Amino acid sequence: MTGAPSPQLPTFLRLIESDMAEVERRLRTIGEDDFPWLDELLRYILATPGKRARPAVTLLTGHLFSFNTDVHIPMAIAVELLHTASLVHDDSVDRAPLRRGTATIHSRYGDAVALLLGDYLFASSAEMVCATNNVRVISLFARTLRLLADGELREIQHAFDWTGGEEEYWARVERKTASLFTTAAVSGAVLGGASEAEIDAVTQYSMSLGTAFQVIDDILDLQGDAAEVGKPIGSDLRGGILTLPALLYLRQRPELRARGPFARLRDERAAMPDAEKEQCIEEALTLIRDSDAVESSYAVANTLAERAREALRSIKRPGNSALQSLTGIIDFVVERRA
Repeated sequence: MTGAPSPQLPTFLRLIESDMAEVERRLRTIGEDDFPWLDELLRYILATPGKRARPAVTLLTGHLFSFNTDVHIPMAIAVELLHTASLVHDDSVDRAPLRRGTATIHSRYGDAVALLLGDYLFASSAEMVCATNNVRVISLFARTLRLLADGELREIQHAFDWTGGEEEYWARVERKTASLFTTAAVSGAVLGGASEAEIDAVTQYSMSLGTAFQVIDDILDLQGDAAEVGKPIGSDLRGGILTLPALLYLRQRPELRARGPFARLRDERAAMPDAEKEQCIEEALTLIRDSDAVESSYAVANTLAERAREALRSIKRPGNSALQSLTGIIDFVVERRA
């Protein structure tokens, strides 16, 4: 395996250290044969790596069964490219100024560039998936792309329409976040020759893991450190999105759907001066933080984490260190602060 080991990887991912280094090396080659400005754009978007949790899951589920460099490395790259492409498009739709502490593509280069660069990344990820030559995995990838778009459209439709409840929230999370974690894990298992029972367990693991990941994201958007999170706190509420902590709070205080800061943000935002709008957002955030909604959201995330652990316990691969690594990812997801 080429590529230097990555010293930034946490201990529980040392099993795939050289594999992740190869993924990083190949990510740096995406678009290098195309024209220089495209290469500049790709270097910009790929030079500030996120957690790489999704490709790590692909590699680890491959090692859990039967790892094959020729298919698992391209699949891990495809998963990361798909994730990055979805972020480029989402940031443009959401008008987000920052991602991982850096100016987003749309805010730096404009919406047209963001749209086309996202398309380029989607196409590049599809090419990588096709390199696996596995029809089941290709079909899974296509379905995930559809679900990602479905989830974003749901979010657009329900922005500032706060009549919906937790059912719509969970449907959106399943599509926008959990679906990609599921593709990452299940593709690794399929390519590794897992049995159908094992694939079912991996599906349950990754769905629970991805959903917990989003719940923690929602909490961090309310009370995280903006410098660590890499974007302004309260971005979801600012964009008209009620996440789990807000929904749990409003379940306790349903009257605030009709009055108070939540109702004002929904009904008067267009006429509000920016300073007044920010004050209203901060008031709503403070109400949620001062309630038990955040603690309840952490409890939900921990319940989902335990479901993921139970799914792993059902896979009988004694002595396989990938199981411990996959468990480590669960702990990392629910304990992270950025």
